Amino acid sequence: MDIINVSFEKPFTVLVSGEAIEVIVFKTLEEGNIKFGIKAPRSVNVHREEIYHAIKQKEQLLESE
Repeated sequence: MDIINVSFEKPFTVLVSGEAIEVIVFKTLEEGNIKFGIKAPRSVNVHREEIYHAIKQKEQLLESE
């Protein structure tokens, strides 16, 4: 995993499987919290980590039946 420093409200681009994904980091009114804005092509699935793992676990269960 790479750790990078980013400026708030300045978009940066990440390439995933050749697809450009734009990410913007926003401050919130709650101290210590941030939000992400993500702009990606419809062909790219974007999920929080726990949702991604739940989807993969469900797929594995369906494959084993």
